[in-house]
Amino acid sequence: MAELSFNLDLAVAANASQGGRIGTGVYSVEIVKAFVYKSANGNNLIDLELKSENGEVGFINNLCIDAKWSSGSENFDYPRWQELAASAGMQSLTTSPMKRTTKEGEVDALVINELMGKKIQVAVYEEFDVYNNTERKTLKISNSFLADGRSVAEAQAKKPAERINKIGDRLEAFETKAYKTWKATGGTPTASTPATPAAAPAMSDDAEDDLFG
Repeated sequence: MAELSFNLDLAVAANASQGGRIGTGVYSVEIVKAFVYKSANGNNLIDLELKSENGEVGFINNLCIDAKWSSGSENFDYPRWQELAASAGMQSLTTSPMKRTTKEGEVDALVINELMGKKIQVAVYEEFDVYNNTERKTLKISNSFLADGRSVAEAQAKKPAERINKIGDRLEAFETKAYKTWKATGGTPTASTPATPAAAPAMSDDAEDDLFG
């Protein structure tokens, strides 16, 4: 029988909380991958893979980067895209080919060069909805900040970071009306789809299953 002993390994202890998934909160992240593609309706969308400084991973899917939807209606996520781009220091948009891993295997894709590897801070929240009588949880961007935590406006005014703390204090997960009804009744309502989208469109099956390999 081995003798009972203990050797404290601070390196192992410190890494015990590494990894996992990004949830509702404010994170310092690296943009690991930034895929850009066109939707079936012709809009330009991006999918982001984010990795926090603690090793947590999060995926932002189907963020429309056009000012308007193909229907002509306003895209309310457009300011979020502009804030993200400015926080990452984008001055232009160029792309490079990259293989993308999905459940069907590797496919050809494009990534935005100016976002790849950039470090920023993001305020994100989890959105709960219901699809095919199953809970669906997606990660949404609330706001983006420079790596030092300042907003774009604060950086322009040469002011310290303050807004990020105010936003972080009020961040919380969001439940759609359909999800609340589904939880309360056990029914099978259709996932909510506003007439004028206030956020990115519902995730496609391909995007949801993307492994970002």
